[in-house]
Amino acid sequence: MNILFVNPFQYFSINKHLHRRYPVPGLTLPYLASLIPPSHNISIVDEAREPIDYDQPADLVCITTQTVNASRAYNIAGKFRQRGRKVVLGGPHASALPDEAAAHCDSVAIGNAETIMEQIIADAQNSSLKAQYHNSIPAKIPSHARGYVNGSWQTSILASRGCELNCSFCSMQNIFGDFYLQRSADEVLADIAKSTAQYITFVDDNFYGASQQAHDYYNQIIKAVAEKGISWLAQVRLPILTDEVLSRFRDHNCAGVFIGFESINPKNVQDVGKKVDADYFLKQIQRIHAKGLGVVGSFIFGFDEDTPETIQATADFCIESRMELTAFSVLTPYPGTKVYADLNKEGRIISTNWDDYDSDKVVFQPKNFTPQQLESEMFKAAKRFYSMRSIYSRMKFGMNYDQLKLYLMPNLLRKYSLMAM
Repeated sequence: MNILFVNPFQYFSINKHLHRRYPVPGLTLPYLASLIPPSHNISIVDEAREPIDYDQPADLVCITTQTVNASRAYNIAGKFRQRGRKVVLGGPHASALPDEAAAHCDSVAIGNAETIMEQIIADAQNSSLKAQYHNSIPAKIPSHARGYVNGSWQTSILASRGCELNCSFCSMQNIFGDFYLQRSADEVLADIAKSTAQYITFVDDNFYGASQQAHDYYNQIIKAVAEKGISWLAQVRLPILTDEVLSRFRDHNCAGVFIGFESINPKNVQDVGKKVDADYFLKQIQRIHAKGLGVVGSFIFGFDEDTPETIQATADFCIESRMELTAFSVLTPYPGTKVYADLNKEGRIISTNWDDYDSDKVVFQPKNFTPQQLESEMFKAAKRFYSMRSIYSRMKFGMNYDQLKLYLMPNLLRKYSLMAM
């Protein structure tokens, strides 16, 4: 069979210029394609990088969905079905709302592809596609699953799948299940050897884990990266960054870490599900900077205890801590999350236009703002953080990262994106 995988275009919001200058190659579709028996002809189209040819030969079209690109995914699916192609929709959004997705495709793949992809392909080949395929939690990551993809400036590598946390605003565990799996270390080391870029980004939800066994596993990996002379970045949990771990990261070419702080307001702790304390965060960021590592912090605005004052206090905190980059977003109740269920039950969801679920637009009724006020306060905080004065005040020298490529350019590109907002 001729099988086509499609990633619909996703709106880049305030990161649009950053993502165009520093595109991060997606691993989802190459990973899924690697689960298909080699007897089939496989094509991959990422619409953010290239147009879709609706007339190319395809016996089966597999489209991944996130909430923000769900409407676009449905439109793409409709065009292929008009041409007589069989279409399967999968990914977080289709998995969370399979009945909605079913109106736009021939079959819905719900959950993890590892446990259902083989059956989907076999049924498609026999012209017996089922309306829905339900996953089970995979026992392991298949040895033949592709775990890397090279881009123009960095290589994306997967070392583990799953997450140990169950945050109210995240759909990971609700849709895909409570599991944490690591790939074979030998396979990850082989992927590192194939890297042709200056940087490696590990796309794990929680890099480095929380146990000594996990640390031993990841130590092999970062050693191999350092020996190849490549710098790397990863998303980590703050509690694992002991002085010993930070020293190990520094000595093995870590350029910086992405951390989900989410909120500095202690009253939001029930919503965030993490330890929340601005003084604690500040001390940890200072420790990370002292080792020469950069910090990219994620913050969400719009929890019930948030006010305009807490949002601007967050901007002050990020500038004071001299954080390299921030990802400010409004609370977005994605289908499949606890926050969506709670707000929907309370009648506070004001939009189900999935195009609005881009983390910039407010799609629910906040407690202490109008929707427009929350959006305005978020953009005001972002513009303050990415002002020229702030960029200059946060600049540091002698760090473990390239000052131009990983600090000045990303900051200026985000500033440029915000100028029109």
